[in-house]
Amino acid sequence: MGAYTERLIAGDFPPVYRGGAVADYQAQLDNHMTRLRRKGATHVMVNRAVCSIPWAMDPENSYLRFTTYGHTPDKYVTSTYNVGIYHEELLAANRQLLLQAAALARAHGLRCAVRCVEMTLMPESFFRRHPALRGPRVDNPACSTTPYYALCPMLPEVQDHYRQLIRNLLNLVPEIDEMHIFTNDSGAGFCYSSHLYAGPNGPYHCKDVPPGRQAQEFARVLVAEGRKVNPEFRVVMTSGLAPSEKEDFLRGAPDGVAASVYGAFAWGGGLEWRWGTQAVGPGIHTDRAERERTLEWQRADYEARVRQIQAHGGTVYASYNSDYYAGDDPRPYETHEIVSRLLSWGVRNLIGGGPGTTPYSANTAVIRRAMEHGPEPTDAAVRAVAQAWVGAGLADELCAVWRLSDLAAREQPVPPGGHALALQPLIIHMPIVPDEERLGPHDLDYFLTPVLRDQGRMKSHQGGVWRILHYGAENRLAYLRQYESAVFAPYTQALTLLEGLLARPGLNAEQRACFEEQRAIIADYERGYRHLTHWLMAAFHRIDGEPLPDEIPPLSEIIAREIAW
Repeated sequence: MGAYTERLIAGDFPPVYRGGAVADYQAQLDNHMTRLRRKGATHVMVNRAVCSIPWAMDPENSYLRFTTYGHTPDKYVTSTYNVGIYHEELLAANRQLLLQAAALARAHGLRCAVRCVEMTLMPESFFRRHPALRGPRVDNPACSTTPYYALCPMLPEVQDHYRQLIRNLLNLVPEIDEMHIFTNDSGAGFCYSSHLYAGPNGPYHCKDVPPGRQAQEFARVLVAEGRKVNPEFRVVMTSGLAPSEKEDFLRGAPDGVAASVYGAFAWGGGLEWRWGTQAVGPGIHTDRAERERTLEWQRADYEARVRQIQAHGGTVYASYNSDYYAGDDPRPYETHEIVSRLLSWGVRNLIGGGPGTTPYSANTAVIRRAMEHGPEPTDAAVRAVAQAWVGAGLADELCAVWRLSDLAAREQPVPPGGHALALQPLIIHMPIVPDEERLGPHDLDYFLTPVLRDQGRMKSHQGGVWRILHYGAENRLAYLRQYESAVFAPYTQALTLLEGLLARPGLNAEQRACFEEQRAIIADYERGYRHLTHWLMAAFHRIDGEPLPDEIPPLSEIIAREIAW
């Protein structure tokens, strides 16, 4: 860990074994550990599961796919309240995976954390056994056909249930130092929270207890019991609470309870240009004054969230992933500016950090440098990384490449409306064929969520790449023009510079490897955004009654471009 930070909580660990030679998996694990060391990780999230137990026990209920994230303690251990509710074979399989992950973390000198979505939904079989423990409805009525309910944290029986769970979990894996809680999402929430998908609701007995106080009481129970096993145990509220509820949570929070901060527009980031762009819309690209106002607002809002925690004496975590919804395209200038700003605000714990997937990940390198050196001029920090990799004679030219890639990333217009839209077309390798009748027998299934297959109620933001059809023509044109004028041009210039650098005689192996990696990453992102622009263009051919703008090519040409890319 760097001198200016205390903890860096990395993502899921270890990599999933998918069969094949054990030696191959060992090599994959070694590579993963190399990435974690490159990031400077101190902790890894170990609560991966073999399966989502609720979904495995009710596989036809498509809503339960949301429970594949943030597996809670009751998916590994039991209390006297829920013995027999979940299949023991599934619990045992999850426990085995948890123990294996913890053993590997221990062997590599890492501590453990878990990320849980609480208060989690419970099956009706639990409430038939304990009808008085029913809490709020926590499913999302927009995409669920069956109501699901969580427990109420204010009931003594529920608190006893969780004391047993956390004690049994930590007895199983004592090196779990942190339990991170996200709420009001993925089938979870606290009674009467204004951010519950189904609206504020819950049992009568707790209607006058503010949701933030309920969350605080829940955290208090977990910390008190967890510290009986591991004195270092913390609960980190990564939120999902409304702002006033978060304030109630922080006011009087006990020792051992921390909170994380993320930006208003992004759970894993928030200070990048792209999130303000998403919030304001395409007009921001032609109004620099509006962009500056938006950036200042983003920074002031984020700092206010940090100060809110500090004002109550709490420990601050920043949820910061430089690859959040975008990937590891090199933008070291913006990344270093953001991390330096966090450090200057007194943030000493990070959730995520850089992706670190490749030896020459510029974003990871500048995060690690900031962790070790603290705030410093960004130009100097980025150049120091470049010089360490390619030498003083070529550092300025590598920095020029990064400035162009950084510019393209800042100007990338994230269309409003959704999770990871920008890179979804990269996931499946097939040309665009907007006519569904020309897709293969299973190709359309790729783009349809289980909710659509169930003919459940559906909001436009849950339609995968098809959500592009919901954008107005004016916005689609604005996004296309921004890609053409401000994204592809710097990418092309950066790739041209890299081709010239790779043609230089006398490059050593490290210099060549660095330049080749930058070229591969930048080309990959340019290609990804080309795919996205083809989707935007194709949308004009798929909406009945919409006039075709002169700048949109015929559908056959769009398909030809896509195949060529």
